[in-house]
Amino acid sequence: MVDEKTLRFRIRRGDYEVELEGDFTYVKECFERLLEDIHQARSDEQPSQKTLGNFEAPRTEVTQSLGGIVELTQEGKPRLTVPVDNLKAKEALVLLLYAARPQAIECEELSLLLSSSWKTMKPEAVRARASELRREGRLVAENGKYSLSGAGVQWVENDILRRLRSI
Repeated sequence: MVDEKTLRFRIRRGDYEVELEGDFTYVKECFERLLEDIHQARSDEQPSQKTLGNFEAPRTEVTQSLGGIVELTQEGKPRLTVPVDNLKAKEALVLLLYAARPQAIECEELSLLLSSSWKTMKPEAVRARASELRREGRLVAENGKYSLSGAGVQWVENDILRRLRSI
């Protein structure tokens, strides 16, 4: 009687699950092929990650000027840590853009970042505040993505951060 070797693996990623069980060599080959495909997909995805994070390289710490006001998640996304009552919507928006510099951020992503770390803000509200900031010369919009202008950076550094530090 021949002792048959079997192998089984299961991978769960979000809403997807892959499970394979069978002959050891066949399952091992399938698993290795799957790992290669995942690795290839990740390397293809790197330049333009379209998920919640458009941040190039995950940073793990913010600049000293943002310490205690903004922190970065493990994925490198900025997260506000100041009490909600201490910030207005426009200030919260520019602080996230300041922390993400020089990266530009899409409206939907800004909405998610604000909702996860400050107050729930729909994309329409983010667009409205961004439009006001653009008229004030503090924000630049290009191809549906927002970033701070020089005046916006100065506003954050000279006014918002100083005020938050004094609280």
